[in-house]
Amino acid sequence: MRKMKLQFTILFLSISALSFAQKTITMKIKENTVPCEGVAPMDCMQVKEGKAKEWSNFYSTIEGFDYQPGYEYKLKVIKTKRQGNIPADASAYTYRLKKLVYKKQVKAANETYLGKKMILSQINGKNINNGKVYLTIDKVKNAIFGKSGCNRFNAGYQIKGNQIQINLLMGTLMACDPESMQLEQEFKTVMENKKFEIHTQGTTVHFKDPKTKKVTLAFTIPTEEEIWAAIDGKKWKLIQIDNVGKDYGKANLQFDAKSKKITGNSGCNNFFGTFSTTKDQITFSALAGTKMACIDKDAAATETKMRHYLSETTLRFDIAEQTLNFYKDDKLVLAFVIQ
Repeated sequence: MRKMKLQFTILFLSISALSFAQKTITMKIKENTVPCEGVAPMDCMQVKEGKAKEWSNFYSTIEGFDYQPGYEYKLKVIKTKRQGNIPADASAYTYRLKKLVYKKQVKAANETYLGKKMILSQINGKNINNGKVYLTIDKVKNAIFGKSGCNRFNAGYQIKGNQIQINLLMGTLMACDPESMQLEQEFKTVMENKKFEIHTQGTTVHFKDPKTKKVTLAFTIPTEEEIWAAIDGKKWKLIQIDNVGKDYGKANLQFDAKSKKITGNSGCNNFFGTFSTTKDQITFSALAGTKMACIDKDAAATETKMRHYLSETTLRFDIAEQTLNFYKDDKLVLAFVIQ
């Protein structure tokens, strides 16, 4: 009899422990995955657990659930805390599908504007043609970055369908000319902590008020032909390396878009090479050139850095306000102006 009571007690405690270790939760799953970093690079589902308001990356799996991109889900899921020693690459919980509450197909939005530089062309009905305000919506990093007229800025955002919610704009705090500062203030007021409907037509992108459907902001995406028409054949003088702006002497470069050749001077020596492009990415071949000794230490340092960035490497590039910029891992490394 005592043995039976002991076995019953052990069984009861085991069941109680299991009950406390697991619970049924509600989970919403977004219609698209995003690149994320677990033990290795992977694609994560985006979920809202319980009453959470923000989407978060889900690094685990749900037993019995078959995810299909393009559908939003609501699930009842049994969430169980793992017992014993948990492997370093494993979640502290396991998840098992209990009930599929709903599965809704989400109409795919036109996202051709993502990852492209957009230049402000209109704000509150006023045409803007000075190129001082521009931005890029980066889907991979889930961030917006650009220039607001005077200062560089970045902001978080959330997209659902054709609607975008833009968060607080963070950026530098430089002072500029009154016209640029006034434009920047108006842009930040219109843009910051606001929701818009995004509509595209060719290379034009409209940010509309969701209620009035009025165009609040309009942007233009420069075509590759337009970008290279501005770059090709011109001599570009180096004005900045690694965010240090000064006179870099005779350092310059020039592109021939038709033959895909680059020539220039890296501070002391002339150089030449070839390049190829894919959208806003440019890949340089190994540079060749003259081999004169650099007596000037500053010129020698310029040559070393310039060749480091332009030889056998891939950079992102753009043109902003007549400046040709090159970026490595989103850091501005070289900037040139027309000589």
